[in-house]
Amino acid sequence: MTRPRPRRWRRVPLALLVAAVALLAGGRPAAADPPGPTNFRSTVDAIVPDVEGIEVSIVGGDGFLLLEVASGHTVEVPGYSGEPYLRFAADGTVEENTSSPAYDLNQSRGRTDTSADADAEPTWRVVATDGRWAWHDHRVHYMGSGDPAPDHASRGDGLRWTVPIVVDGTEVEVQGRYVLLAAPSPLPWFALAAVVAAAVVLGLTRLIEPVSAAGTAVLASGVFAVAAAWAQRGADPPGAPTSPLVVVLPVVAVIAGVIAVMQRGRVLRAVAALAGAAAAGGWALVRLAHLWTAVLPTTLDPALDRAAVAVALGATVAAATLVVRSGALAAERVGPPPEVPGASD
Repeated sequence: MTRPRPRRWRRVPLALLVAAVALLAGGRPAAADPPGPTNFRSTVDAIVPDVEGIEVSIVGGDGFLLLEVASGHTVEVPGYSGEPYLRFAADGTVEENTSSPAYDLNQSRGRTDTSADADAEPTWRVVATDGRWAWHDHRVHYMGSGDPAPDHASRGDGLRWTVPIVVDGTEVEVQGRYVLLAAPSPLPWFALAAVVAAAVVLGLTRLIEPVSAAGTAVLASGVFAVAAAWAQRGADPPGAPTSPLVVVLPVVAVIAGVIAVMQRGRVLRAVAALAGAAAAGGWALVRLAHLWTAVLPTTLDPALDRAAVAVALGATVAAATLVVRSGALAAERVGPPPEVPGASD
């Protein structure tokens, strides 16, 4: 006689799901909106004069200017009206003036209006202690709506920009440029999604029953999505983390896939497979623009990132289709209908 598994093991997936939700609820809001997909690429060309103790780069295609200051050096970054905005101390402490108009404007990549007064008394707050900070400097990216005219940023070398800073008392210019890139076609990735869906519905179901196939598809796509999500988080600049939702949704898909594949109970497994499909599909929809945008916020190869989105889309369609077609969610008749006392033969 087969011994039933202890109940405590059946509670493990539920506990993991609760932990994932707690992670989402505990995520702190970002100081500024995180990098997103874009068709622009901004680069730093030169630091004039060439001084020691600083490194300047662009993060997120054209979203953030990242300044890294070595120990023993000081840097001041003025705001757009020349007001004090950022200051980097020799011990690595970074402070931001929250009364500065630049502080208000830099909370969003595209913000253009503020009521802050450039002459207001500075209100400093510590934002970092390691000499690194990134901000949405609106001089390093395109601030218009829609794509610019062809003679704006897509022409030749692109549009040049400069950002003034003061390093150890010396006035310095960070010089660079941004250019509009050609957007990739999303059609190959939608085709991959269709292939994944067909492979699961028509192929995997020949090896295992439909609900297990749905759970397997959700589980596999969730694992792929978790890797892509961590790569996106790894590309975050200091002060602008990606929403925890980007990681939590694929984790939920993985947990739901495990339940659908390993747990008992026809209805439980079907519900888990549908929940996993919803999580994977939600994650893919949040990142859908990655399929047709040139520069992605990730440390992965862009093709792998787009493939993760396509696989999640295909697995979502396949899992939902298989669960609905299986009839696993239909009410089951447990036994014959009860006899009614006094009923005639």
